[in-house]
Amino acid sequence: MKSTMFTFESIYIKKIGGLAEVPPRLGEAIERLGVEVELFTPSHSVIDTCKDPIYETKIDGTTYCIKKVSNFKPVHYVVGGGILDDPSVYPPGKLVDKALVFARIIYEFFKGKNSSEVDGLVFHGHDWHSIPALLALNALSVEKKLRNGFILHVHLGSKNKVQLNELCIKTMLCSDTIVKGDLGITELKQYYEVSSGLIERLAALTVDKVITVSMNYIRNLVRLIGLNSAKKTDYVYNASPLTWSQVVEILKEKAGLKELDKPSSRKLYRSKLLTEYIEKIRVSFVEQVVEKYVESLLAKYDVEYNAPFKSDGPLIFMIGRLSSQKGFDYVLKAMDKLLLANPRVKMVAAFSPTRWDVESVEKWIEAMLSYPDNLRVFPGMLIRDYAVEFYYAANTTLIPSRNEPFGLVALESMAAGTPVAASRVGGLVDIVSDVRATGSKGVGVLFTPGDINDLVESTMYLVELMEAGYMELNEAWLIRNSCIRRAGEFNWDSSARKMINIYKNIVSKI
Repeated sequence: MKSTMFTFESIYIKKIGGLAEVPPRLGEAIERLGVEVELFTPSHSVIDTCKDPIYETKIDGTTYCIKKVSNFKPVHYVVGGGILDDPSVYPPGKLVDKALVFARIIYEFFKGKNSSEVDGLVFHGHDWHSIPALLALNALSVEKKLRNGFILHVHLGSKNKVQLNELCIKTMLCSDTIVKGDLGITELKQYYEVSSGLIERLAALTVDKVITVSMNYIRNLVRLIGLNSAKKTDYVYNASPLTWSQVVEILKEKAGLKELDKPSSRKLYRSKLLTEYIEKIRVSFVEQVVEKYVESLLAKYDVEYNAPFKSDGPLIFMIGRLSSQKGFDYVLKAMDKLLLANPRVKMVAAFSPTRWDVESVEKWIEAMLSYPDNLRVFPGMLIRDYAVEFYYAANTTLIPSRNEPFGLVALESMAAGTPVAASRVGGLVDIVSDVRATGSKGVGVLFTPGDINDLVESTMYLVELMEAGYMELNEAWLIRNSCIRRAGEFNWDSSARKMINIYKNIVSKI
């Protein structure tokens, strides 16, 4: 048994969001348990794939190459050339083309292999960008009479549609292409008509299993792929990208702190971070066009995103992609009410904008001018060490998402011993037990998504609870310990064991 994964993001190539963590981390854990894994991903201009490639082809005059990178875990096969070398992972207006070209190269690569090398593989695609590749390999499996398993792993539903003529032109998947699935072995157009062109619904009809990342998100998934595919759904939790031991390692040299688990150490570090260390923190950018846009905004408003605060205060931290899904616009609407509840509150927001959502950055930069004593916005990506400093120092990490299939930020915060104030959606419901119901066994508070009053009331309840807790053996100290324990329950080995069982079940039936 061997797993072949497909993903548009990997921490070893380019990271936009949480997706980049999962395929390589999960794949590495699966390999630790004895199952071989290989991972295919576009180059996004990071790697010159045509230098010592293992595969090269030319399509419509453009050269495409695959380069094997063995020092990544699991081994990565990086696919480059043409649009696959676009530095934007998700280029506006071109993303479907990028996914279709990726699928075409994958299909030709595996078609050129001996049947014995492909037979028995489990093809495991992550998110909708991998679906054309899964469909192409499904057709190849039928063509060569191979016994392959197929899994779609949904990290965030897209509701995207794909045109059948686009599939035919770019990926050679045409109306009369024969594929297999719930409708039997028949023409692709039959599956396309039943799915109405919805790409996740089309995939669900032609794979053995549809996986998502939390139990609660399965309801969203079923609405997306259709009730007829509900029986083939399951979930495999993601794992925390951070552990308490890593937090200690990162911070042990900071501010002369020796006992990081002491509440007094957190308060001391928070004061130093907000009034001194913050000015040394810088952001980075995945895309140059975004970097130039942010620089122009900072110059326009004559503002420094890392200017030290004049005083210490209770800290609310936010981090994530600056997209509508993440709900950060709710927080802008809530700022006045949050500060009315406690004028000493400091908020630090670290956003990672892409070309899709750069316009939202300006609103947050303007907000820094409106709240100079309370708000700092880092308009780019923070390296992990910087993020850990804020997680550790914060009273709470605020996660106001409109929807959230899992919630890696919640686990990162909890791994640093900091509870979260989170929307009652998706995987956050699986992860977060509310301290108002469970006391010191809780790890945060949950509020109704989009309800500004509930967001403010719940967040400030947690902020004040933690602010009153800078001594040992009180409720806040116990909550921080509960956070660390809870984050540790989400680990890659546990997720890998469940995924391997899913693989075995699929293989036993093919």
